[in-house]
Amino acid sequence: MNPPKFTLRDIRLRVPVRARPERVWRCLTSARELCAWWTERAETDARNGGRLRLIWPATAREPVREVRGFFVDLDPARKVAWVWSRGARGVPPLVSFFVEPRRGGSTLTVHHGGFSTAPSARKRYADWSRLWEDGVAKLVLYLDTGRAVKSEQVSLADLPRLKRSRAGRPGVLLSA
Repeated sequence: MNPPKFTLRDIRLRVPVRARPERVWRCLTSARELCAWWTERAETDARNGGRLRLIWPATAREPVREVRGFFVDLDPARKVAWVWSRGARGVPPLVSFFVEPRRGGSTLTVHHGGFSTAPSARKRYADWSRLWEDGVAKLVLYLDTGRAVKSEQVSLADLPRLKRSRAGRPGVLLSA
């Protein structure tokens, strides 16, 4: 009898943004910037081994929405990687963001790898894929327009509509 084979799958999102790599990197490492586009509160010590704490508003399903971790691979304007201290069961701890310069801005790649392919892990993988797409879409909207939509879940497919809404009114917060 052969032992079961376990394979892993990754969440990988790659998107263009109209911001220089330095700006993208700052939005992923600065507590002030993280609060502007994604979280309710954040604490960061943006150096290798430095701590990271992200807090989102509580919901009926999740009274505590906080993650803690450490920056493990920072390369200014190129890469941000963090490891969750106590991640959810079955959720790989390492998340990496790669920033590449391109004409007119940057390309951002998010990689959260190591999810189980077991049938019992399908929902977890789908949930985290949606969470990362939501976060990336919010970051792209913020970088491209200066606006944020923190209180609703969005997808990359929503970006054209969100960018058009309130067009010509830069800096307006769609929600806080």
